[in-house]
Amino acid sequence: MSLNIEQAQAIATKHFSSGQLPTTVVNLNQIHYQEYSFTPALTTYLLDLASSPSANPTHSSFLVVSQSQPEPRSQPYSPNALSLFPTIISSIRANTSIPIPEPTLDTTLSLIPYAYLVTPIYHLSSSRLITLADARASGQLTPEQLALIDLQLGKYLGELHNGAQNDYFGLPTATPPADPSYDWQETFTALLESLIDAVPDSADLPITTLRSALGRAISAFLFSDVDVPSLVWFTGSPNDVLLAFSETGQFAAFAILPAVGHALWGDPLLETFFMDASDAFWEGYRGIRGAQDGTLMAFPRQRTKRLWYDVFLALVVLRERRGLDDQVSLARSRWAVESLKMTAEKLKNAPCY
Repeated sequence: MSLNIEQAQAIATKHFSSGQLPTTVVNLNQIHYQEYSFTPALTTYLLDLASSPSANPTHSSFLVVSQSQPEPRSQPYSPNALSLFPTIISSIRANTSIPIPEPTLDTTLSLIPYAYLVTPIYHLSSSRLITLADARASGQLTPEQLALIDLQLGKYLGELHNGAQNDYFGLPTATPPADPSYDWQETFTALLESLIDAVPDSADLPITTLRSALGRAISAFLFSDVDVPSLVWFTGSPNDVLLAFSETGQFAAFAILPAVGHALWGDPLLETFFMDASDAFWEGYRGIRGAQDGTLMAFPRQRTKRLWYDVFLALVVLRERRGLDDQVSLARSRWAVESLKMTAEKLKNAPCY
């Protein structure tokens, strides 16, 4: 499904009250740079807004369109339906200072034949936005700016894990589950094993090695040290964090994509941001969570647990990109395969105690 600018304008007209802010859609750009947060059922667009069709854009909004009706969760792991996004984002907004605005969910199918979610208007045009990943790669930021941005991101994740907590582990649901899980090892291994079981027999992957290593981890209760279910972004990465710059080129603000399709209640160490976190990021995170809760990988068994979370991430990426032949999907699938092979080797002798 590809949205056209007339449909985008109809959505803007319906949800953005006319007045001081511009509501004319002059550009419609599909976002392709989501790295781990991608799910094929959802398409994200960036709307550029101006005061008239001939004016330059000065504002923007994110639009997420669901391309299919949500399927019942027949498997232990599946992405969150778009209908759950407002609840997840509401929990983030209520418990943190993360700058993610309250979106509007429209399931009426009155304008387009799909449900969609639209964010409030940002006082920024797309020309002033760049992902953190691209900003790092381009050298656009000074070391001081990078450190300050990482410090703030660490604080945001610390606020999320401290503030947004739940009574039970697992995937978000519209209503409390009939049989909630209060054991993270039980929850996580069920999710992980469902993804391992879904790997095609033809795939050249070290499944036997992973199953053997997982048996050792379960016997050692590797995942049983998590007592409180925190809201975990999980697949959130520098590709889901946009930086806004002033007209003079100075970093001005964050713009967080509403990319919570894989968020869940679990172990904070599951965050993808922890894979290559900088010292400044850890400083911000520990400053919020405290020395005890903020030291997530101090011991060998914790680093082994992080390896299993790398496996989980790679399997999710394979699941979401399966059957897609565009260049980005093929590249992400290759990354997932290589990550699984490399991590399986490390897990052969990784300590569980």
